[in-house]
Amino acid sequence: MIVDIDLSPVHVLIIDDSRYARSFIKSALFSFGVRNVSEAGDGPDGITALRERKIDLVLVDHDMEPMDGVGFTRLVRAGEVECRDVPIIMVSGMAEMEKVIEARNAGVNEFLVKPVSADSLFRRVRNALVNPRPFVVTDAYVGPCRRTVQRPGVEGDDRRTAPPLPRPRPLVDVPPGIAQPTIRRAVEQGQQAAKDGGDKTSRKRFKAGTVIFREGDSGDEAYVVEAGRVLISKDVAGRQVTLGEINSHGIFGEMALIDDHPRMASALAAEDTICMVIPKAALKAQINRTPDLVILVVETLLHDIRKMGRELVEARARLKARRAAS
Repeated sequence: MIVDIDLSPVHVLIIDDSRYARSFIKSALFSFGVRNVSEAGDGPDGITALRERKIDLVLVDHDMEPMDGVGFTRLVRAGEVECRDVPIIMVSGMAEMEKVIEARNAGVNEFLVKPVSADSLFRRVRNALVNPRPFVVTDAYVGPCRRTVQRPGVEGDDRRTAPPLPRPRPLVDVPPGIAQPTIRRAVEQGQQAAKDGGDKTSRKRFKAGTVIFREGDSGDEAYVVEAGRVLISKDVAGRQVTLGEINSHGIFGEMALIDDHPRMASALAAEDTICMVIPKAALKAQINRTPDLVILVVETLLHDIRKMGRELVEARARLKARRAAS
């Protein structure tokens, strides 16, 4: 995990009825560079805190009494406080799709499933602050825009008449001098190789809504996002579930450089996107010329493998607990 943003001016409010949970999140935030943290033990106290001080980001637990995180979010979005557009990250021990949808419809910006790791927390915090979504106010919904993908226009009665909203300015900046140096060098090396010609690397442009690859496709290249945004999703019981979002300088599709297995997930351009393409055949040729590119691929693979290992252990533990309870 690379902390590439200055969070020292950001004031975060943690709302959780567990003192232990608040302490863990507070410690993690401090490790990210956050220096201004307020705490509340329940939803009503959280509302009071929002009225009394300027808060830039809220982390709220889902399961609380007398007011849960969804109820808190609805009050905030309804205008119970002046800062109704404050970014809200919901932390929940329940990962069921209906809970995620309920929180999303209440107006949360991000949803984070327990147990929380420092890495997953930082990624949610970073995304909420660096990539804020437009704030929508309608009779039916108030909150961050739920239209995560700018799809091509649809004709007929189902066509959305409202154009995509402009993206607001990031709440914090990513200084170019410290932002993920290995990734920056890798991109620069890849760009230089592309200029030199040959089949080393190339650049591709994808219009918003374009499917870059589908789950189950064969693959022989990976991608580094130079500009734009890509959504990674997987088919779960016939429904596309978003697994993550790849932003500038992020890499995806890297497993194709290692094995010949089909793609494990789908990738979709959420907006007009430019990617540097890394063909499998070029990887060996690039080892000596672009060492940082190789480091980037290996580090990303190791991170993903570790993450999958943790998720497998957690899934097995949940399955074992369910079997014991039945």
